[in-house]
Amino acid sequence: MTTRHRWGGGLFACLALLLMQEYSWADPSVDSTRANQQAERTAVPNVPATTEAGLSAGEPRGATEELIAGRGFQTFQYKGISFAPGGFLDGTAIVRSANENADIQSTFGNIPLHGSANSHLREFRGTARGSRLNLLSEGHYRSTAIAGYVELDFLGSSTSGNELETNSWNPRLRQLWGHVDLPTGISLLFGQSWSLLTTHRIGLKPRQEFIPLNTDLQTVVGNNWARQWGVRVTKNLGPNLLMGVAIENPEASVNGVVQPTGVQGFNTSPNAKTPSNFFTTSTTPGANGISTDFAPDLIGKLVWEPGYGHWELKGIVRFFQDRLNAHNHVAIGGGAGLAAVLPLTPTLNLIAEGLVGQGIGRYASTIGADVVASPSGKIVPIAAFHFMGGLEWHPTKEWDIYAYYGIEHYARTSYATTPIGYGSPLADLSGCAVEDPGIQPCQAANATISQAQPGFWYRVITSDVGSVALGLSYSYTRRTVWSGANGVRPWGEEHTIMTTVRYYLP
Repeated sequence: MTTRHRWGGGLFACLALLLMQEYSWADPSVDSTRANQQAERTAVPNVPATTEAGLSAGEPRGATEELIAGRGFQTFQYKGISFAPGGFLDGTAIVRSANENADIQSTFGNIPLHGSANSHLREFRGTARGSRLNLLSEGHYRSTAIAGYVELDFLGSSTSGNELETNSWNPRLRQLWGHVDLPTGISLLFGQSWSLLTTHRIGLKPRQEFIPLNTDLQTVVGNNWARQWGVRVTKNLGPNLLMGVAIENPEASVNGVVQPTGVQGFNTSPNAKTPSNFFTTSTTPGANGISTDFAPDLIGKLVWEPGYGHWELKGIVRFFQDRLNAHNHVAIGGGAGLAAVLPLTPTLNLIAEGLVGQGIGRYASTIGADVVASPSGKIVPIAAFHFMGGLEWHPTKEWDIYAYYGIEHYARTSYATTPIGYGSPLADLSGCAVEDPGIQPCQAANATISQAQPGFWYRVITSDVGSVALGLSYSYTRRTVWSGANGVRPWGEEHTIMTTVRYYLP
């Protein structure tokens, strides 16, 4: 039997129609990006009312995530443009109870299964690759605010990257975008940025996204996010209501999926290996490769800020294709979600977000599977749900204390008499939980991944020459997979501790 799922694009269509309506929300006299952001901050009582850049010397930010977001303390002027360089220098020590061969960005969806050699091997890594450099530029043309932003870290890696002697790691592009804020209340974002599906803390402007405070750059299980190319239009529909629609770069994830022989269109398919240009294909060990996509992902979001907290309703529509037996197959997937950032007290925030749908796996921190190809080649999106919740406490200007919990679940999508699919009861898991699998396969498909992750940041120094912060985070992650042939059902767990010293540039 085949598990089939369908999802319509009604939410996105409604948002698109709303966008076409004429509204005016901005006072023409307010032509400053900083003024707009200051007004947005008042919508959430617990968000500190600071300027975008240029705090007075020694004045601390309200929370570490604002520093992480790249808001510099000081600006300088050049040809009428305000520049704010920022970033931080990061030194992190990582200890894992099971070996992931991972740096500061963990692989939550592929932690070693119990019984494998890696589940018995401990892992220590010392890294500076999470260090970050960024530059914000802001200017105005009449009543239009224009901004640009670039952000880099050092988690790029060539095939020769190693820890033997020089530790010569490549810079990696995180964000590179332009933003135009019109006096009519319409904003345009273009380039590579956090996906519109990512929850915002306030408003809908870039650099105001909810990024968990933890050290691990894979964030938290259940968190929905991506950084990718997109074109986004946002508009204020009234004093408390905003909306945004976006087209964003597509990519299909088939992690853990057993595919029919000869299927084309996915990142590991023969057609995705050659020809190629400016992409590392899956023929290179460790490389994911790229899927063959024919349309962008469509994302819509409504934001309500009634005076208490920040509330979101969001939806996504996705398009998938493959080719088998000389025929193309197309399917539509997508999902809908809710999110909220609520100030329980002036120093304590509650964050919650969830997404449910079909074909939404790659937008979660485990990078779950999106689709399977049936034995005939027909594409079937995999049903899934994601949830993450947490508390963030800022008892003093020096301390940020947090605790998050997240869970992701992916439905079994299988076919009779064949292991093809996702989580088939006929899947061969004989090589999953043994020390030396040899040629035994491990066709494991994740069923549920859950995680608890507490931690803190303490700012030791805050001054006009920058800030120094100490961080400690712990996470417990549990991974269960769908049972396979003979009822075998492996599982895995991971304990991770990260200790960090960061110097934030002034």
